Amino acid sequence: MRHDAAAPQEGPPKPTEDQRCPHDRGIRSPRQDGVNGGALDELAWALRHPKTSGGQPEQAAAPRPGAAREQLKWQVFLDARNPAKPETNVAPKRASNSRPRTSRRSPAGVPTNQLVFSAYQGSSDELFPRILSLYVAPRSVVADVTYGKGVFWKGIPRGLYRLRATDITTGVDCRKLPYENATINCIVFDPPYMHTPGGTAHVNHQNYEQYYRNNSPANASARKYHEAVLDLYFETAPEAHRVLRDEGIFIVKCADEVCANQQRLTHVEIINDFVQKGFVVEDLFVLVRSNKPGVSRVLKQVHARKNHSYFVVFRKSNGRTRWFGPPSQPTARPRAAHTRQRTRKSC
Repeated sequence: MRHDAAAPQEGPPKPTEDQRCPHDRGIRSPRQDGVNGGALDELAWALRHPKTSGGQPEQAAAPRPGAAREQLKWQVFLDARNPAKPETNVAPKRASNSRPRTSRRSPAGVPTNQLVFSAYQGSSDELFPRILSLYVAPRSVVADVTYGKGVFWKGIPRGLYRLRATDITTGVDCRKLPYENATINCIVFDPPYMHTPGGTAHVNHQNYEQYYRNNSPANASARKYHEAVLDLYFETAPEAHRVLRDEGIFIVKCADEVCANQQRLTHVEIINDFVQKGFVVEDLFVLVRSNKPGVSRVLKQVHARKNHSYFVVFRKSNGRTRWFGPPSQPTARPRAAHTRQRTRKSC
C-alpha cells in the first residue's frame, strides 16, 4: 500500500537554535526586566525570521518608516545583555531611600595675598610688628628683656602693648627677671650673636654688641665664643618659662655662624634645647639683610657668608594643645580659648 505524501507544514519552519529569539532561549525579556519589551520581541522575530510562503522567503518589502530606529533599539537591547560587552557610561540608579544631593556651602573668607610670610628682606623693626600681629593680642604684657635702644619697637604705636623694657645696662639680667610667676604674656629675647668675653676679644664686634647692650664683664660667661652665646640662650629659657603664663609666647632672635671654621646652626641648637624645657615651636621667620655684608680681608672663602637671621616663636605648652591665634583680649589667667586640647585622634 502506497503511503500518501506528507502534508506540507503550515507556517514558517521551526527555527534552529542559533535562530531562536533570546526570549525563546531563556533570556529574560524586556517585559520581565520591567520595561515595555513586547514591540522589541516582535521586531526581533521579524528581523531573524522573515515571512515565507511554501518554504520560500517572500520578496523583501519596502522598509517601513521608523524601521531603522527600531532596529537600532534592538541592537542596543542585545548589546546590553551580552556578557562579553559590559555596560559603560551608564549612570547608577539612585536608591529610593537616598537623600537628595544638596548644594555645597561656600567656604568663609576672602582671597588675598596680603599675608605675613615666613621670609622677609629688610630690618628687624619691619618684621617684628608682623610677628606680634600673629601671636600677641593688643594690651598684652610684653617683656623685652634685651630692650637696648628699642629698635624692635620703632614701628609699633605707643600704648598698643603694655611693654616692660629691661636690659643688662639697667641692672636686669635676662636670667634673673624681676617678675612673679606666670604674669607675662610675651617675652622678647635678642642677645648678641657673637661673644666678647670681658670686652677684649673680637674687637670688631664690640660696636655690634654695644648696640644691643647685652654683653659686659658682669654678664659674661666662663665659656668663650659660640658656646658662650649658647649659654646665654639656654640659661634664659627656664626663667622665661617661669614668668610666662600658660600658652605665653617666647620670641627669640638668633643667627647661625661659622666658629673656628665649623658650621654652627644656632637656631637648631636652640630649638632642640627649648623643646626640652616646656616650649613648642610655633613659627620660624627668616630675615634677610637688605645690603651685602663684607669682610675686611679675605684669603679664601670656604663657607657661605651669613646674611640672614631668625625669629623663632615658641609657646609655653604641655604639648597637648594647638595654636589657633591670640585671644581677643588678654586676661590675668588666660583661658586656652585660643587653643584646643589635642585628642587621641588628632595628628
